[in-house]
Amino acid sequence: MKKILLFLKKEFIEMLPPTIFFFVVFHILYFIKSLVANEYGVSISSSIAAAIGSLIVGKAILIVDSLKALNLFQEHNLIHRILWKIFIYSVFVFLFRYLEEVIPLMSKYDSFNVANRNLINEIKWSQFWTIQIVLFIFLTIYISFVELIKVIGKERFLEIVFKKKKDYKNQ
Repeated sequence: MKKILLFLKKEFIEMLPPTIFFFVVFHILYFIKSLVANEYGVSISSSIAAAIGSLIVGKAILIVDSLKALNLFQEHNLIHRILWKIFIYSVFVFLFRYLEEVIPLMSKYDSFNVANRNLINEIKWSQFWTIQIVLFIFLTIYISFVELIKVIGKERFLEIVFKKKKDYKNQ
């Protein structure tokens, strides 16, 4: 029982940073989506959807991080690792976004193939690509910071971010 609790604690702690980060990102996305749709304001349902989305993304990040292909450029320089991870995460984000659009159509058309064919006509492309671009930007920021922290260390990163400027110059 103790091993299970330790495993769950480890998973929760690893999932917390991306979940919090993407909780904010999804709220930004729902705000942008409401602006594009001319529905000014954020509703309770969009906040709940943002919370659920951030939990899903937090867990998805843990799953993608466990893929062996993600570490293909681990021995290369930082920029190669960042670009590779951005590519892999972007592919997964695109697939999740595609499924997010096609699943409601499956209930409408009772078939994946028919829903997939009608997706092109029924999707709101301006919203889809706006959200995709914003997610790509935030994924880039997230991955860049995670990889930078791995290189310089969590303590050094916190020191750089939170230390007073005059104290930092004296080193």
